[in-house]
Amino acid sequence: MTFNPVITLVDANGYPASASTNATVAAGTGTTVVKASPGRLVAAVVTGAASTGALTFYDNASTGSGTVIGVVPSGAGSGTRWPFETPAVNGITAVGAAGSAAVTVSYS
Repeated sequence: MTFNPVITLVDANGYPASASTNATVAAGTGTTVVKASPGRLVAAVVTGAASTGALTFYDNASTGSGTVIGVVPSGAGSGTRWPFETPAVNGITAVGAAGSAAVTVSYS
């Protein structure tokens, strides 16, 4: 009988170290809950035009406050990948300033 174990790398908090899910965050001002439970912010890829405002990610399940776990700065160009590899104890919420770019977020 063949035995093929599946190995999933996890971080110190037990969350997968690689992204298992993607979410879209729209351009412009607003708050987007990416994940309302603990996990890991893996990366963000700018999918819209170059930004004139920053997009900030918080370790929060419902609102844009608390510990900052990632920032896509103003001036980020389309196609730019921002690796974060940051655990989120509470959840992942994105808050866009005026002019922030649209992004695709990878998380677990």
